[in-house]
Amino acid sequence: MNGTDLTGSLALVTGGTRGIGFASARALAVAGADIILVGRDARELDHAAAQVRETGRTVHVEAFDLAQSTEIAAWFEGLRTRVGTPDILVNSAGVNRRGKATDLTLEEWDNVMAVNVTAIWELSRHVAKALIDAGRPGRVINIASLMTAASRPGTSPYTASKGAVGQLTKALAIEWAPHGILVNAIAPGYIATDLNKALIADPAFDAWVKGRCPIGRWGEADDIAAPVAFLASKGASFITGQTIYVDGGWLATF
Repeated sequence: MNGTDLTGSLALVTGGTRGIGFASARALAVAGADIILVGRDARELDHAAAQVRETGRTVHVEAFDLAQSTEIAAWFEGLRTRVGTPDILVNSAGVNRRGKATDLTLEEWDNVMAVNVTAIWELSRHVAKALIDAGRPGRVINIASLMTAASRPGTSPYTASKGAVGQLTKALAIEWAPHGILVNAIAPGYIATDLNKALIADPAFDAWVKGRCPIGRWGEADDIAAPVAFLASKGASFITGQTIYVDGGWLATF
């Protein structure tokens, strides 16, 4: 039995041009799903889509800025008309603004919350409504963070947003379970992606991450993509409302 066979599924992946989003899209495609890649940059979308199409699956591209939360409803309705309703939603798009809470601006706070929380809520509920109206089950997989459970100095907007992702995952899971829509989150540890370039380039921080993590390395985007594909599959049919920490053992020690 192949518990991760997603043949016949349509997966919408936000933040799909790079990092965890791109790796997740590719893993879902390898498992048999057709893909809708969402990102802000059309050129990057086309480049990412070409690579995912190497799996043999159909890949649609959608250039859209999820920070424009009031436009998500209309955009999604247009997407449904053009492509269809996705069975799987991976909310991977995210932004960060680092700095002391006393130095960051309200605009920076609002931007982080708009992309990391409001967009997840708005897009997830429109996907769920379409599935419920059609009497179809589905999966929503949110990308949370170590910051869902802990924090570091200079990360207050990001930490608040990822804490909200963990609680929102629970709330939506309970609400939509009767409709067969399962909602879970993956909380990555320190992953070697573009979002963390500055941290990776800092020798002291790089050494701290490797020394602090029991497995002794930065994670890779594929380390997150594999459990994303599992949560989208039949093998995860009794899992909902969970945040799964994929962190190399980070939270298990001190």
